[in-house]
Amino acid sequence: MSDRYSKNTMTRNSKPPDLELYVKGVPFHLHSETLAKKSAKVTTLLECNKIDELRWILKDIDVEPTTFFLVVSFYYGYKIHLSSENILSVLCTAYYLEMNDDHSSNNLLNKAVTFLEQRVLMSWNETVKALSVCSDKILENISDVGLTEVFLDSLLEKALKDPSLLEDLTTLPLRLYEPLIQEASKHNVSIENLVASVCNYAKKYVFEIDSGDESVSRNKRQVLEAIERLLPHQRGTISCGFLFKSLKESMFLDASPDCRKGFEDRISKQLDMAASKDLMILLPNKAGGAYDTNLLKTILKSFYSNYNVSDVSRFVSVARMLEEFLFEAAASDAGLSVETFKAFGEITVAASCDVLRYSDGIYRAVDVFLERHRDDLTETEKMEACRVLDCKKLSPEACEHASKNEKLPLRIVVQVFFFAQKQIQDKVAREMESVEEKDDDDDIEDMNKKLLRLDIESDYSEKREIENLECAVHCVKEKKEERKISVWREVKRKFGCMTSLTVDACNCHIKKRKKTYHNYK
Repeated sequence: MSDRYSKNTMTRNSKPPDLELYVKGVPFHLHSETLAKKSAKVTTLLECNKIDELRWILKDIDVEPTTFFLVVSFYYGYKIHLSSENILSVLCTAYYLEMNDDHSSNNLLNKAVTFLEQRVLMSWNETVKALSVCSDKILENISDVGLTEVFLDSLLEKALKDPSLLEDLTTLPLRLYEPLIQEASKHNVSIENLVASVCNYAKKYVFEIDSGDESVSRNKRQVLEAIERLLPHQRGTISCGFLFKSLKESMFLDASPDCRKGFEDRISKQLDMAASKDLMILLPNKAGGAYDTNLLKTILKSFYSNYNVSDVSRFVSVARMLEEFLFEAAASDAGLSVETFKAFGEITVAASCDVLRYSDGIYRAVDVFLERHRDDLTETEKMEACRVLDCKKLSPEACEHASKNEKLPLRIVVQVFFFAQKQIQDKVAREMESVEEKDDDDDIEDMNKKLLRLDIESDYSEKREIENLECAVHCVKEKKEERKISVWREVKRKFGCMTSLTVDACNCHIKKRKKTYHNYK
């Protein structure tokens, strides 16, 4: 590069170069007087006889050798090619060297600004391209000259006309991307477009980059913390899968507490919309990895604090999701210990105990956990794993399966048998009570109809019949109430647990009658 430049300068200036500059190791042999004709900064240094400072004139700016070659070519009168990829670097260099029209007409700074206005800022793609290739130092330089706001205003104006453009900003540096999305969110831009853009950005700079050295992790952490700040808080606007992945990364990258809590809060607002596979994201990637069960407790606590008893359908969804998660976690390769499985199980039991009639999902999880650890669990450990199982809440089908399950400890199988029998007894009792109540109600209704047909002014025989009917009605009602108390004894008798069942006879006929009914002979 420098050899090519030296050959060209020999035809434009017969004097030998008196200035040697190095740009990132590449030497440039220049004529200070030639530079001074276009650069006010070089002129000032020469007038002050600061030759040593002139040799280090480029130390404060980040310029590539290719860019400086373009600038030098302009010094010597050669035609240069400006593009979206080099315009900002050329512009910053020309600004730093004070190559303005006040010093020399048709100078480089004016040409660069004109190209920027007419060829770059007019196009979304060219603007994004120009910003995407900038180094951090160049970004700082354009910020110093006030160009950052110019670029952001240009992009925002176009995004407001076509919000779908926001989805294609993954090449922008974070320091420009974040303020652009922040400004877009203040205007009438749909949440869907904003979320899609932010998720794409996170995918490229967080999820698809393997954490290497500390600098890589630091960059990922900065991006993730910015992502959390940019995401909306409205329920349902972000997928649960994305939120759980982000939460896991925030823990792995040791992101700020505000970042982690932000993801936790968003998850808790829509936990009922999550699937078991979303929770599986939080499991360790390999067996033996640590899992913070308190994290799940924190999310659940926040979820329940957001809703009340009228939102029972959401509680049901979460309970079922947790049962499915417990099953999948037990069947996974994460290698859950008995303690971890039991901790997950207790959380699941707490979520389902008051909202689900049966806990068959928990039984399925226990069954597969015992299967996965068939050869490496002691009887004591099996019992520990089964402590999350409530035999009273197993469906008849689950009871039948459990009664034949050889993986279960014998003590659990006995409990299953006991509660299975009790389920049968309760079912028979309910059916019997329903039938007898129907018969009693029919008898009472018939008697009441007969009473209504009798005339109050009837003779003694009719009054006697009224009295007998009233006694009969009272007997039936009393028997009905007694049956509610003694229904379990009746069931036990039907199952052969009692030899007889004593039912107190009605003694309403010996109660003292009113004088008007007994003052006769």
